[in-house]
Amino acid sequence: MEKLTEKIAAVMEPIAEKLQSIAFLQALSATMMMLVPITVCGSFGCLLAFIDIGPWTAFLGTHPGVQVFFMNIQSWTLSIISLYTVIVLAVLYAKELGYKEPLACGVIALAVFLQITPTELYTAIPSAWLGHSGMFSAMIVAFLVVRFCKLCDDKHITIKMPESVPSFVSAAFTALIPAVVLIFAAGVVGAAMASTSFGSIHNVIYTLVQAPFMKVGLSFGGVLIEELIMTLAMFCGIHGSSVVTWFTPLQTAADAENAAAIAAGSALPNIWGTGAANMVQAGGIGATLGLAILMVIICKSSRYKQLSRVAIVPQIFNIGEPLLFGIPIMLNPMLFIPYIGGVVVNFLLVWISIATGFVGRPNGASISWTLPHPLQGLLGMSTPVTALILCVIILVIDMIIWYPFVKIIDREALKEEQAEQ
Repeated sequence: MEKLTEKIAAVMEPIAEKLQSIAFLQALSATMMMLVPITVCGSFGCLLAFIDIGPWTAFLGTHPGVQVFFMNIQSWTLSIISLYTVIVLAVLYAKELGYKEPLACGVIALAVFLQITPTELYTAIPSAWLGHSGMFSAMIVAFLVVRFCKLCDDKHITIKMPESVPSFVSAAFTALIPAVVLIFAAGVVGAAMASTSFGSIHNVIYTLVQAPFMKVGLSFGGVLIEELIMTLAMFCGIHGSSVVTWFTPLQTAADAENAAAIAAGSALPNIWGTGAANMVQAGGIGATLGLAILMVIICKSSRYKQLSRVAIVPQIFNIGEPLLFGIPIMLNPMLFIPYIGGVVVNFLLVWISIATGFVGRPNGASISWTLPHPLQGLLGMSTPVTALILCVIILVIDMIIWYPFVKIIDREALKEEQAEQ
């Protein structure tokens, strides 16, 4: 087992380091984190507008203005998530590349994105491509805009102002040439695509890139691989979320699609989303909440008794580092099986429960990862009661998986303490 963990570390560490060195992925990860307030507010706006709970539904029926209030919150947050993404991602990516006018990239990226978006001239911008359907378009636009601006700057293709001109004025001209080229080029592309059967470049990207990628990435095998990579990275001491940044936009888009389906009163299209993912990783990456509870109950050694008291509160809020480094679990051959195996079992339970209809599909709510595990299922799934039951079942099973291993490490620690007395 020790040789196996060494081989895993030898494979995972270079991969993780390579992924962490990719500036665009780092900017994408930071963007998704920065947009958490937007996605959370939008998710709860949708949840409160359409959740099917008898008394609340009756209240909304007699007070339609309240429902409109929550729908309005959703429409200006989650329903236009691509608009936020293209701005923030362009700014953060420009900063990653060291471009001296990152805010200009955000403005240009927004202008380019809107240029390729079908509009009703002087009347409206249909929101279809501003939401989840335009996520990949937003990422591609942000990437291309920043790269072109950086290229122009590196090649000194800029309008240089005299040194006497204030810096904030000269800064406005730094990105003028790339702005003119990009915006007019996007206008040409938008006009050209409008005359095709696709209707827009957004539709091309969605049809040929985003939809197939989501189908594969959100499949049983795709999600299982993502969960395993994330957990294996954490086992090696590399934060799991940093090596699966490519999955976050897929999950965000899936949440938005499910939220839109709830708002439209139609069937939920995606079996996976934030609510389901949070139930798998009960207590954080590695699903260690069950371990923490078990240690509080059965550990007899002073070492693990003290550690369990320190770790239990962070674990309730899905912070698993005290146990990861305190036992330690990281690169510990003895604990590799329960650490990885628990996640696999949890994933199978969640997927099968949703696929068979025992638990309804994710409701699209982007629940904060720090919310205690049972509440993740209660608020993140379309059938709150059965999701809560599943969360409890998962915790019990996780405790059963960890039990023999905790007994072994606690017994060894107790022997060491007795020998030292």
